[in-house]
Formats: sequence, structure tokens, C-alpha cells
Amino acid sequence: MNYKTYKYDTYNIYTIQTDKFKNCYIELNFREDIRDVNLSQRSLLGSLMIHTSKNYPTKRELAVAKEDLYNPYMSQNITRVGYNLFSSFSLDFINPKYISEQDYLEKCLAFYFDILLNPNQKEGHWDEKSFNLMKDQLHLAMDEYKERPTSFAIQESKKELFPDSILGKRLVGEHEQLEEVTRESVCEEYDKMFAESKCDILIIGNLNMDEVIKYIQKYFYKPSIVQKEIPLIIETPQRKCKEHQVEGPYTQTQLVVYYSIDELSDWERNFASQIFFRILGSSSGMNDKLTDYLRVKNSLCYFCGSSAALRDSVYVIYVGLNKESVNEAQKWIDKAVLEMANGQIDEEMIEIQKSKFLTDLRLREDSIYGLIDNYYFHEISGRAMYDEYIAEVPKITKQALQKIGKKLHKIYQYVLKEAEHEDN
Repeated sequence: MNYKTYKYDTYNIYTIQTDKFKNCYIELNFREDIRDVNLSQRSLLGSLMIHTSKNYPTKRELAVAKEDLYNPYMSQNITRVGYNLFSSFSLDFINPKYISEQDYLEKCLAFYFDILLNPNQKEGHWDEKSFNLMKDQLHLAMDEYKERPTSFAIQESKKELFPDSILGKRLVGEHEQLEEVTRESVCEEYDKMFAESKCDILIIGNLNMDEVIKYIQKYFYKPSIVQKEIPLIIETPQRKCKEHQVEGPYTQTQLVVYYSIDELSDWERNFASQIFFRILGSSSGMNDKLTDYLRVKNSLCYFCGSSAALRDSVYVIYVGLNKESVNEAQKWIDKAVLEMANGQIDEEMIEIQKSKFLTDLRLREDSIYGLIDNYYFHEISGRAMYDEYIAEVPKITKQALQKIGKKLHKIYQYVLKEAEHEDN
């Protein structure tokens, strides 16, 4: 594989030339400070931009154009890392070596950038039919999390714990905010995104990257230069632990426990933490501490899991159980976390999780999306490359894991209690 970055005044291009895959992938990221973005408006804009365009004003016309290019898949997504909001637009297309037309690559890239640069708007008003359809669909998407009790508990607990922080806000936005979005304001959002965002283009595939760059320069133009640095880490300070219980409409109680994480070194964030959280509660199988204590040995829950948002300095444990088991479950959770801080970690388990992690890593290397994502975030945020993991993970010791354990501090416990049911 050949990694190469092309730097220009208004955008950077990150490329991986590889013959491992039969498809190719390009992604354009607009990156800006999430605190300056109307999230509902941005979410709607992303959907509108790939639904139709000025040159393909109907969904059918867009579908026909894709058929002529052997049906490349175009998608959009909004994600966040620290205070960085990524509005991403991607195209997945066949490796040109399998296509007889010599100009297939250029046609794909011309089509892709045409969609992004020529939105379906006129005189400052977005197309009414597309606007209304996508707005209705976004309203529906905003409520999907309520269908799953765990998703609901995690989202509602974040609102309670982080009421004045971006950590408590949903990337999709809120209904009230979306209602205020107009056909005019979403056009203004489009102009703002192009003018105020950093721009990064990611490309991977068996391609002549110098040729690809030539086509990008031919079909894509971004006039503004944005140099603002956006923090990649959000600090979540240690605080006195609070508890909150609410009644819910579900048949199962949800326990959600939050921990702040003290500042991690780059080595801890990239390497040691990967093994630490697998041993504590996010490994595959049934042998991490949380699963062992809550399910295997004590049968206290239907499921349990955890998530470490290291760049938000937050660790979350979530458990589905009966309300009568909440107090007992919390004791075992406390025990598991305390054992990690005290270094009560089986040496054999450390080696098992190292081996499992490196096995999973090799699987991710077989993903075209995982490879380009890893390279991109290595360049912009210092994420370790795959060969660095292979070199550093074997060096992780019990003492390194214990050091991370001492950096966890419980700050919040949220219980979404199951609905009361009358016996028939």
C-alpha cells in the first residue's frame, strides 16, 4: 500500500493506493466547530444534497445517471470527534480496471462533484418537494431512538448529565429546531458549510492517484481558506456522583453509569486503553469483568455493555435488568472498576485480550473503509497506524492498565425504571 497526502490551500487530499479491493472509495469531509452549527439544519442539508441535485432534479433522474455508471453508491453522514463536526459525503464505485470505458473514473468523479456543487436550489430557495420530503423523514428519524430502551436511557441520561454541553446534544438535532428550518435557511447553511469548514478528501483504491488529483482539481473548487484549529479533546471533569431515577414505558429497567476519565497520554489513549476496556467490559465473549460478575456468576441482567468515548473523556456502562436488581448490580459494577484500579487483573486475561485485539485489528485491515479512516485520523489527530498497534500492544503491562483504572471517577448513575404491570 502506498500512502500519500496532497496539501493545497483550501483542502487536503489523503490517498491510499492499494490493489486489495475490487471497489474504490472517495469521501469529502467538511469539518468545523460543532458549537457553531445548527445541527437540525445541517442534518437536513446532508440528506437533501444526495437526494436530488440541480442537474438531476428527480430521484428517478438521479437513479438513471447512477445506472450509467454501474450504480455507484453515494451516501452522507454526520459524525463528531471532540468539538469537530464532520459532514461527510462519499461515493463507492467499481475499480475502473473492471470497466471497459476508458473514461469511467473521470465520469464517476465528475458525477460525484456535480452532485455536491450543484444542489437542487434556485434563487436562494431549496426545491420545495425535496425539502418537505426530507424534512418529514428527519422528523421520523429523530424519534427512532425511543423504540429501544437502551438507546432511550443513554440519550436521556446524557441530556440530564450534560445539559449545557455538546455531549448532551444529538447530532440529528431536535424537533423544535428542525421546525424552524426553511427552504431559505438551508441554502444559507450550504453556503456556510463551504465557506467556514475545513475540507478534506479521502481516496482509496487501485488507482493512479496523480490522475485522480488531476480530476479533482478539474471538477472541484472551494474558494475559502480555513485555518481555525478545533479541539479534538473534550475534558469531562471529575465531580460528585449524582443519581437520577425516572419511570419509563418499557418492560425492562435500564441502568446507565457514567465515569469521567482523567487526561490520558497518547500512548494510553492509543494502546493501553484498548486492552483496559476490553478486560473491564467491552470484549467479545463472556469473560470480561462486567459480564462475568453481572451475568455469568450472579444472573443479574439480561445484557450489559460499555462504551469508552476517550476524546470526550467519558466511559459509560449500560445494563438491562429487573428494577429489583439495580442495587446489587451497582455493587458488582463498583467492584469491577475498583479491581481495575487496584491492579486485580489476571495476567492470562491480559494476554488473551491482547491476542484478541490484534486478531480484530487484522480483520479491520481487510476493510477499505477502516483503512482510509485509520490513515485519515492518524494524520489529523494522531491515531496510531495498524503497524504501531502491532508493535506497542504486546508491551502493555498490568501496571499500565492499573494506571488507567485510577483515572476513572464515577460521576452519574441513571435508572430508567420499567413500567408497572398488573397481574391478570
